[in-house]
Parts: sequence; C-alpha cells; structure tokens
Amino acid sequence: MTPETATTEKVTYDPLDSKVTDHPYPHYAQLREIAPVHYVESMNGYVISRWDDVMAVLQDGKTFSSAQFWPELLGEYDPVPEVAPMISLDPPGHVRIRRLANKAFVPGKVNKMGDKIRRVANELIDDIVDRHGDEGEFDFVWEFTALFPVTVIADVLGVDLAQREDFKHWVDALLSAGNRAAYDQDRLDGIAEASKDIRAYFEKVFDQRSANPGEDLISGFIQAEVDGQKLTRSEVLNMAILLLIGGVETTTNLLGISFTHMKRIGNIQEKLRADPELIGPFVEEMLRYDGPVQMLFRHTTRAVEMHGVTIPANTLVMPLLGAANHDDRKYDNAEQFELDRKPKEMMSFGQGPHFCLGFYLSRMEARLAIETLLERFEVLEPLTGEPKWMESYFARGPKGLPVRFKIRG
Repeated sequence: MTPETATTEKVTYDPLDSKVTDHPYPHYAQLREIAPVHYVESMNGYVISRWDDVMAVLQDGKTFSSAQFWPELLGEYDPVPEVAPMISLDPPGHVRIRRLANKAFVPGKVNKMGDKIRRVANELIDDIVDRHGDEGEFDFVWEFTALFPVTVIADVLGVDLAQREDFKHWVDALLSAGNRAAYDQDRLDGIAEASKDIRAYFEKVFDQRSANPGEDLISGFIQAEVDGQKLTRSEVLNMAILLLIGGVETTTNLLGISFTHMKRIGNIQEKLRADPELIGPFVEEMLRYDGPVQMLFRHTTRAVEMHGVTIPANTLVMPLLGAANHDDRKYDNAEQFELDRKPKEMMSFGQGPHFCLGFYLSRMEARLAIETLLERFEVLEPLTGEPKWMESYFARGPKGLPVRFKIRG
C-alpha cells in the first residue's frame, strides 16, 4: 500500500534534517494537529505524535514489537550483534534479564548513593576551580555534565574512572549511528572504531571480573543465575554497554538541557536559588518540557490502522516521546514551561514493559547535581541561549555549553 497521511498540507518533520532536530517542537505540533500518524520517507517508517497513541504503541508489545529497536538504532555498528539486548526483547523474554538488572536500580539502593553523588559533583567542581580559578568560563557539558553521570555509573558497573572521557566519546558515537544514512565515510569509520573500542574494553573487564569477582554490577551479572542459567558472555557485554549508554546519556543531556533553558526562562535560576525545594519540580517539568530521549522504535507484527492510516505489518513505527509530552490533549498549556505543573505522567522514560529502569537514579542525579552547582557557584550562566545540539533524533542535548562562572566566596 502506498504510504499516506490524512492531510494534503506539506509536513515538515524529517528526523534526518538537523534543522528539524535542533528545534523539533514546532514540527511535533504540526504532526499532532494534521498528521498524527505520518510516513517519513527518509526513515521508511511512521511517526506517532499524540499522547494517547504513543501510550497505546508502547503498552502493546504484541502488536508493536521492540525486537528491532537496537538494530534500527545502531545498524551494523552494534558492538554485540550476536545477541539481542534487553531493550530489544519483547515480553516475556526480556523479564529474565530485566529482573536481574533492576536489582541495582531499586529506590532503596539508589537512595544510599546520595552522599556519593554529591561527592562526585563537588569533586568535579573542585577540578573546574583548579583549572580555571574562582571565576571565568568553561564548557559545562565537557567539564561537568559529561563526567558527572559517567562517574556514578562507572562505580555501579565497576569500570575504570580513568577512561570516563572515552566512555562519553564512545556513547556519543554509537548514538549518532542513528543518523548514519546522512554521514560520509570518515564519520562512519569513526562510529565503527568506537563500536570496536567499547566492545574490546568490556571484553577485558569481563575477563578480569571472571577471574576476580568484586561487588560491582558486572561481577553480579557474571555470577548470577536466572531461571537456573547463567548469562552468556555476550549477554553480559550487552547489559554492561546498554547500562553505560543509559547511565551516561540521559543524565548528561538532562543537565545540559536544564542549564540551557535556565538562560531562556526568566528568573528561573533565581527562584531555584531562593528555594532549593523547587529543584525537584524543576527537574520533573524539564523532563516533560524538553526531554533527553525524543523517540523510540517499534515494528508492527500485523497491519494496524490508526487515524485512517494503515500501517503494514513488519513496518517501523517511531513513537515520538517529545511530541507526546507537548500534547495539549494531555497537558494544559503544554508548550509552556510551568514550574508548578508537577506532571504526574510523562513519556520521558518511555512507558509499558520497557519503562526505563534507571529513571529513579537519573532524576536523583539531576536534582543533587543542580543543588550542588547552585550552592557552589554564585554565577553559572550559559554564554549563549542557542547551543549546538547533538546530531541525533533519538537523544537530545547540547554538544557543548560554554558558561560564565563565579565560585561563591
């Protein structure tokens, strides 16, 4: 069947166009209004943009399968292609591994990490002062947000902190593979190199932990039995890389986005400094308003009709989390940032059986980081209101964020 939409107006959304992904929300609004189910030729798939429809897709794993999620995102650059990661396993197959990984991220265990998270934030700020003095300029992304969550998740996984900048480069390169159709060969070679390097690193860690297990999560994966069976080497590698990507990218981008908007939203930083209790609601509303994950990938297991559009079987479907979070059918004044909104539901961590297991840790990291930053810095202000955004339609965040700073005396 010829791909179709329910309107003759030209839809402007194309996830491979950097001008669109730099400023996606006007395009999402157009989709929700005139083409809630829209075929995107460049992706050979359909985007879904309204809250109720995105929710329906994510909750119906039988009709909208996750099995091709990772292959769709990474293609030939998957570091561990021989086994499907948890994120690409449909129920009930993913439950076996998720149950094991979830033990590290339950709220009771995460809450015990609070002191360590604050200590990491303070140590990074001390490093900034050592390099730049008590006032001046630095790149907030590369000198704080890229290092802060990777330091936390590295401790959980039991990997070498000395390579935390490598972790960030590897993760950025892998996530950029989603745009591989638009890249030249040099860029593709860089992604391939990152994929090879991250696998080689975790192969080495696997061998070390197999010989000398510790208290870290990778040792736990190697030793654990699920339904009487141990995880294979490839399953452990897959889990470690997936958790590193999730643990690094979400919080890094959330913090970068948050401070970008602190320059755009009038008096917001002053309000947070005057009343730190508002930082929690600020993080929640920022997750809704401009979240670090913009879409997910599913494939139909049968033909489906939505809003008069027939989506054939075995077809890519992309539920747009960012678009759903701005749906006026779900939220009043959805296009506006409202500090007192306190959204009870949001799409920022997905929904359904693949709801992000690190959601509680990411929220807590962001809240404690912002608390610590505002305590330590008298001034912390982006130099520009329009940063250069990541080259990704899947993840969203600034590639860099130069800031002016002054340490509190």
